[in-house]
This record gives sequence, structure tokens and C-alpha cells, in this order.
Amino acid sequence: MIVTFPLEDDPYYSAPPAPPYPQSANAALTTPALVRKYIDLAKHMAGGVFPVGQNRFWHGGVHLAGKGPVRAVANGTIVAYRLDPAYQQSSLDWLNRMGTPGSTRQPRLFSGSFVLIRHEFEATNHVTDRYVGAHFYSLYANLLPQKGLLTKAVLPPFLTTGGAAIPVSALRGDEVTVTAVIDDGHRMVKVRVTDINSYASREGWIERMYLDVEPRVALAPSQKIRLGYPIAWLYACHPSEKQWLPVGRAEVCRYPVRVGQVIGYPGITDGNLGAVSDSFHFEIFTSKNALVKPMKPLAPLDIQNPISSRQDYVDGTKGDGMGKVWLTRNARLARKKLDRLIATLSAPDMKLFPSGSCFISAIPCATDGLQPAALNKLICFKLYGMDGETYYAYARQEGAAADGRDFVRDAWVTLTTDSDWIARGWQTYEDSELNTHDDGFVEDDDAVMQAIVTAAHKSSASLSLEDLHAEGVDAILRTTAIRFHTEWDSDHNSTRYEKLQTGAHPPLPQLTDDQFNAFLSDVQSQQFWRDAGVMNDGRNATNGTPLSTSMDPKNWHFHPVGFLAQMRECLATDATLSEEAFELEILKSWNTGLKLIEKRLKQLEPWAHEDAAMPLPPPARSAVIREYATLHTIHNVRHTDFWSNFEYWFGITPNDVASPESLHGTLAAALAGHHVYKYLKGMREFFKHISMQRVVKGALGYRAGAYVFAGVLPDKPLVPARSGFQMEYINIGCEYGPFFRAFSLANPIDQNRMEVQLHEVAHLRNTAHANDQKIELAATVADPYHFNQQTAYGARAARVLAEFTPNRAMANAENIAFFIESAKDEA
Repeated sequence: MIVTFPLEDDPYYSAPPAPPYPQSANAALTTPALVRKYIDLAKHMAGGVFPVGQNRFWHGGVHLAGKGPVRAVANGTIVAYRLDPAYQQSSLDWLNRMGTPGSTRQPRLFSGSFVLIRHEFEATNHVTDRYVGAHFYSLYANLLPQKGLLTKAVLPPFLTTGGAAIPVSALRGDEVTVTAVIDDGHRMVKVRVTDINSYASREGWIERMYLDVEPRVALAPSQKIRLGYPIAWLYACHPSEKQWLPVGRAEVCRYPVRVGQVIGYPGITDGNLGAVSDSFHFEIFTSKNALVKPMKPLAPLDIQNPISSRQDYVDGTKGDGMGKVWLTRNARLARKKLDRLIATLSAPDMKLFPSGSCFISAIPCATDGLQPAALNKLICFKLYGMDGETYYAYARQEGAAADGRDFVRDAWVTLTTDSDWIARGWQTYEDSELNTHDDGFVEDDDAVMQAIVTAAHKSSASLSLEDLHAEGVDAILRTTAIRFHTEWDSDHNSTRYEKLQTGAHPPLPQLTDDQFNAFLSDVQSQQFWRDAGVMNDGRNATNGTPLSTSMDPKNWHFHPVGFLAQMRECLATDATLSEEAFELEILKSWNTGLKLIEKRLKQLEPWAHEDAAMPLPPPARSAVIREYATLHTIHNVRHTDFWSNFEYWFGITPNDVASPESLHGTLAAALAGHHVYKYLKGMREFFKHISMQRVVKGALGYRAGAYVFAGVLPDKPLVPARSGFQMEYINIGCEYGPFFRAFSLANPIDQNRMEVQLHEVAHLRNTAHANDQKIELAATVADPYHFNQQTAYGARAARVLAEFTPNRAMANAENIAFFIESAKDEA
């Protein structure tokens, strides 16, 4: 899934982002550069920082400034909003102006407009019993009122398209008819869609991104075009028609929104020198700290076998597997091996990394960077940096101390992984741990910050100025979550803010009764908690519906910039692609894979029925040679007709009888063409439904492309989801490693990401239920490349399997994937 930041360009329509980690401009900014940008934005907005505002009120988010539109940070559902007709005057400021003789300054203005989005990912993975509901709320407050929106060229669709969306169920590859086109910044077309469940026709507006067409290709009425993504709703009208939702009060709704969609514009927030125009409040919160599951630090012995390694949690459970790794303390890492025998390591070879720094992977090693024979010599980590360099560190402080060289005393690390992004590196606090009273105020903000920074410093040594350098503090704060009473709840306002009446909260002055009541009036006109009916995040375990129990207003607030950064960094599984580029390339691969599957199904129609007459092969086609048996080499010959490619990848023709050895067991004998036809029917259904919801991380150093839990999901026919607007999905984990070859973004066929997806889908129960077969060669067969007893991964091994054991090749995921992909070479 794509996760973006609220002021960035729409990720679906922007230019493809640059490769990660070098800095670039605007929408192409990479995650580290974006984090720096947004932390700097928040710092420049004095008064609106996390977790304590300059007025020493608890502050659940940050204030951000920008003139562009505010966008949804991820797919979700808008559950509540308020759109003020115009800016409101501050009652407190008006009262103060009245008490100042000769004052001509207008009272301060503010906006109570807000949008609240509920995000739900990872509803279940059907594999582990750990908490997998990545459910959270994003809040955008102090937004521009309706009066200011009237002049904007691009309007929030949910506010201006007639309220409720038009429900319809349609899948990737389904054909729709274009009925109207408006070529403006909203990038929408009107289409007529046939619902796959009811067969009824529905007409409404949809964004161009849902169509299988490049963004700049001209569209015209009556044109028929395929959907590139599954859909479950249409807009009732175009935003330019300005069919506004109700204005002036908090409204509860249920409106789907996608990542990058415009949901409003910055309004006005308070700064230390007065009101700040073109700014808004941004916040992330959850009802429980179930998103936080403390991890144990990684130790070399825990990952001696990276393929089977898992991140250990403090409660004794394990994560899905390992991905990128993160420092949990500030550390100086060596650019050279730590082996003292080499004696070339010096102080300039050390580089400082702040807590929270990310690395592609960590491999356990000895001081010479190699894996020793004795496990007790696994005392170091070799860290693969995002900058392409390799770094070395001791796994424990004692190891660095025993080294004896003073400049490596900080060359030790504690690490966690992003195998589970919801758990990586969070520091959590109850407000009672940082404050004495349960009210809206923080008694000593310096003490709160010192406590947070000190707790994050894992060394037994005392803190130094170096430990508190700006980037280190930012890295600590961005992984902080604190539970306190939300400022958006109006219940008990008079008691929660009573210190303003008593003068017990300097530096703010004591307020008179009239001033205090005016302050409460200002605050309450921006609050919404009770009217919005905010529900607990999460889903009912029995039926999967969203929880309908009210959320406690005392909830968990995450540093919003750090939260988004953590999601982006942990959900992107490729070390050489940005998050947006990774997802868009996967989606493009799915569209291409579906087209190739459908091409193959069309060719296999004569074998659709088991008792149909066998078609005749083409009169003239090149012989498919048993290359490994005769030439002791594999050429992977490119064939340009269906029959030859079938025989090349399965070892037999579609008219030959086969009994594939699948995970179901040995299938009943039938024509090979009939078996493959049935496989591909199931694969087509999956590719039509699939949407990116969750990416499971693979183990460190494991050089594979992806995996599924074979035969686990789906265990029933796929149908469009009826609750909500997302489609049903399956967990496919895309792994990465420092040695993977780069993927080609230019051609989704001539790169292996699509082949990997085809391979994994072939494992599923209602497709081929294919295995990863092993090659078994007779003793009399020459085997110069040692294929015998190896799993048939890769094109060469798949060809050997096809030549010697067709019944295994027919149910080998790799052979099925290469057969589908070979359709690209045919007319």
C-alpha cells in the first residue's frame, strides 16, 4: 500500500519518484528527505509541536504549513468531518480587544473544519495469532472553511459529489463504457459499469487511475476500456457540480477515500506570534497500544540462519520474519572490518548514525566480517547501508569495550527489524509516567522531553551533548507514542482546564471568569469527539466488521511524521525503489499478468471440457529438444507459438495425458491442456480481485522474490468484498536483499517481479495448488550443473524438470509462471 505525507503530490499521478535515499524534489522526495522536511515544517510552526505545545498543553499532533491541498495519507474511510461556512472570531480575543481602549485590531480568527479518516490494513493474515490489525485514525483539523474552498480549482470530492457513493462491484479487467470526460485537475471520467453480483448497470464518476490506461491518453465518450483496479463504488457527480455535504456542524459519514486524494486545504492555526495562515493540525491516534509490541534486541545467534529467522517479541511470540533493520541507539559504525589483525581501522573510518537509522539488512559475523565455524564467534553485525556502503559493529557494549581501541567504544548496536512495522522501535508512555495531574496541561515540558530522550538512550553511560544532537532527538521523538486525553473531547472541559482560572499554569496568565468562559467557547467550537462518535479502531473477530464501541477519549497519540515514515519505510520491500514506485510497478505487473493469463485461457478453450475432442497441433512447428539430456546445456529457446511453449515448459503437449503431482496430491489423469485450463481459471479470478493491503517481510538475506503460505488462502471462491470498499486480498510477501538484481520499471514483462507474482499465485488452493518441486535424475543421466535433488527454481531448472518429469513440471509453480509469461513472444 502507498503511504504518503499530507502535503505531497498525488502519488498516482506524480512523476515516478527517484530511487530512495538520495534527495530529490517535491513528490519525488524519498522517505528520509520527507521526514526531514516535515520535522522542519513542524519546528517552524512554534506552538504546534508533538507531544507538548508551546503553551504546555498536551498536543497530539503537529502543525504544518503549505499552500497546496491537504491529502489523505493512506487509503481509508472518512468517518466524520465538519466544514465551517467561514472563519470564526475568537470569543476570548474579542473580549480582550474590548478591554483594550483604542484597539482597532480585529479579533483572532480560527477554523473548526476537520476531516477524520479511519484506516484499516491487515485485517487478518490467517497465519499467526498475533495482533495484525493495523488500524488507526488520521486527523486533519483547522482546515480552510467553505468560503475559501469556493475559489479552489481542485475540490475535495467527498464534500462536493453528492454525499453517498454509488455502490458497484467490478473487478480488474472488467470492461466499462466512458460516458463523459471533464479534463481538469480532478482527473475524472464518467463510466457505465456492470455489477458482477447483480448484473445491474451503474453510472457515475471515477478517477482515471482506476482505468487501465496511461494518465495522459485521451478518452472519449462511448469508448470501452478495461478497469486496471477492482472498484466497489462510483462518485454520484463531478466535484465541479459542487453538491456540498451539510455545512456548519460535525457530521458522521462513511465515505471511501484513497491515498493522495484531496480532502481539504490548510486554514489557520495559532503560533507564538499570533495566527498562522495556510496551516493546519495533523494527528495520528489509536484507541489502544495494540500497535505497539516491544521487540527484543537482535543478537547474532538469533539470526544465524537468516532464512528461518524471526523477530522475537518481549512477550515470547515471534514476528513474520525480518526485513530492514533499525538502530535503537546512537552509534558510531566502522566502514572497515573490526578485525584488529588488519590494523588499518582508524578514527576517521567511524561514522555516527542516530537512533532510528535504517539499514537494508544485518548479517551476523566475526570481527573479520565472515561467518565463523564456531557460533560463539558471532559477535558482530555486518550492516548493509541504504547508501550502498557496508558497516560493521559489535553486537554488545562488552564487545566494543573488549576491543581496546578507544574510537570503537561506541561501535556497538542494538537492532530491531521492520518485520512488523507496527512494533518497530516505539517508545510508549502513559501520561501519568510523565505528569502528575490528569488534565490538559504538562507541568514541566523540559522534564518530559528529558525523560523521553533518556529512556531512548540504551547505553549505560550518561548522556552527552553528542547524544542530544538535533537529528538524534528527532529520531527519538518520531518513534514516541503517549497516551493522554485528546484535546478534541469537550467533556469535563471546565475541570481539565481549570488551572487557567487559578493561575496555576504559567506562563499563561490567570483568566477572569468571563475570559475563562470565552476560552471554553473557543475550544468547544473546535472540538468534535462526542458529535463524531469516534469508534474503537479494529474489527470484530467473528464477522470482520469494524468495531462499533466508542473510543475512550484518553487514547494513544503517535508522532504523526514518525508514524508515516515508519509505515513507508517498513511497507516498501525493495531497497532500490521508492514506496510509490514499488506499489505502482506491482499494480502494473498485475494488470499485465491478467492479460497474459486471459490470452492463455483463450488458447486453452478447446481443452475446457475434459471430454472434448482433441485439437490438432499446428502442421509446422520447430521441435522442442531435450537439451539437458543431449547437449548438457540449457539455451532457453524462445518459441513463438502456443504449442511449442506449452511443450517447452511442461515437457508434454496439451493433448498428452498427465497426472500432475500437486499439493492436493496426484491429480486424476486428464489431458494436460485441461489441467492447465483449470489452473488458469483460478489464477484469473485471483488477479482480477487482488489489491495491495499488506506486504509480509521475508527473512534477512533470503534470496527469493516472494512467498505465500501455500494452500492457506483463499480457501473459498473470491467475491468482491461487501463490507467496505476494499477488495479481498491475500498476503504475498515480497522480499528483498542487497544482492538482488535491479527490476526494470520500463517493461513489466521483461523483469521478474511479474513472474514472481505468477509463481506465488500458482501455489494457491483454488488455482494450481502447485508445489516447489525437486528435480530427481536417474544415476545414468549426466548432470554437469548439479540439478539433481535441487528445487526447480529459475528457468534452467524448470526446463530440466519439464524434460524428465512432466507430471511434476505440470504442478511446479515456476513452470506455470514461465509458461504464462512466454505468451508475450506469441502473436
